[in-house]
Amino acid sequence: MSKVTNASRRRFLKHSTMASITFMFTPGIARTYAANEKLVMACIGAGGQASGGINQALGQHLVAVAEVDQNDRAKGSLAKVKEKQPDAKLYTDYRKLFDEHPKLDAVWIGTPDHHHYPAAIRALNAGAGVYCEKPLTWSIWEARGLREVANDKNLATQMGNQGHSSDSIRLICDHVWGGTLGEVKEVHCTCNRRFSAKGRPDSQPVPAGLDWEAWLGVAPHRDFHKGLHPFSWRGYLDFGTGSLGDMACHNVDGPVWALKLNEAESFEVEAEFGKPTDEGWPAEAVIVYRFPKRGDMPPVTLTWYHGGKRPKEIKGLDEGQPVQSQGSYLIGEKCTLYSGSHCQGTRLWPSNVNAETPKPKELVKRSPKGHAGDFLEGCRTGQHLLPSSNFDYAARLTEIVLAGNLACLVGEKLTYNFKDGKTNNAKANELLKRQPRKGWELGYEEKA
Repeated sequence: MSKVTNASRRRFLKHSTMASITFMFTPGIARTYAANEKLVMACIGAGGQASGGINQALGQHLVAVAEVDQNDRAKGSLAKVKEKQPDAKLYTDYRKLFDEHPKLDAVWIGTPDHHHYPAAIRALNAGAGVYCEKPLTWSIWEARGLREVANDKNLATQMGNQGHSSDSIRLICDHVWGGTLGEVKEVHCTCNRRFSAKGRPDSQPVPAGLDWEAWLGVAPHRDFHKGLHPFSWRGYLDFGTGSLGDMACHNVDGPVWALKLNEAESFEVEAEFGKPTDEGWPAEAVIVYRFPKRGDMPPVTLTWYHGGKRPKEIKGLDEGQPVQSQGSYLIGEKCTLYSGSHCQGTRLWPSNVNAETPKPKELVKRSPKGHAGDFLEGCRTGQHLLPSSNFDYAARLTEIVLAGNLACLVGEKLTYNFKDGKTNNAKANELLKRQPRKGWELGYEEKA
């Protein structure tokens, strides 16, 4: 499709026939624009981590923002919106936003985990590119659904595991694929987060300005209580995905990409330590993943630790070197590679190996414009695979991560199959998909 200027595009939208409008905005048809033309954007969420999306959208044509609580952490971001793009409309319920703005180029989602899928599926169905914070979804079924729709429509997508666009994570791949480590059969990933919930506090009145029904979304109804909004929802089963869901998409990302774990046909997973409460995820856990051979790569065991749990020792470290509270250790037959939170600070151990090993050949193309920039460029040019953590990759990473939560929930060793998105365990399979609350069914209907 030919590129158009802002003025000509506005005239087109105003005066074209319905047939032409249908062609222009039919979901799945990539739209491309002139180099300086701004994308029509909406943001779902404005406070906390979502403020990053607001900042990106303010450099484009931001037409709408949905934020359930415009009096809390979002106040600063919404003040910027009012100042810089005063025509942007504000909503508390993004269902209404999509009803009134069906023709968007890009949507940025920065909400609690349980809203990722219902917001993203609406955006994709409208033909918009989607940036969604991690983990991609609350459930495995949702992750697979977003990948399928995004691929079918050839839309630019990006999950918010920002380290995936860094040079540091590419250095992990360069070392592994270039043979610096030799064969890697063992990985240890650590995280110091302790998201959990031991019980449900007493009900309280909904704070002024909070749209509680919109905050609950697809999740089962409950009265408002402390410990949920605006941040501690991560520890609750109905809304978050715990410490594993919060940080594994950052810290496990490097091993998954470099060792091609997302290309396995299946894998085993079990929770050696960590059991959820009636309300929340375990504050501490040790979760073991076992992946079979993938191409010429040998089988590998990846162990995840969060809370106060740590591996007793890491092979290859200098004597006295402590195990870090955040990051990943890839244990190779030649040396050990470490990267910290978000796959940053990649280096080799022992120290003499790190000092003596030359920089490996660049085997992975570096990110052209950074994590957010690649997403916006993908939306602008129609290069839907330009964002490197697009939903094709991000969904499989999320499937791996959330399979660990399944293992915690059922307390049994599971075998997960990527092909059909199911396990060998009936109890676990019942937990792959949630039943949405009435009024939030869109996107959860079974295909005919």
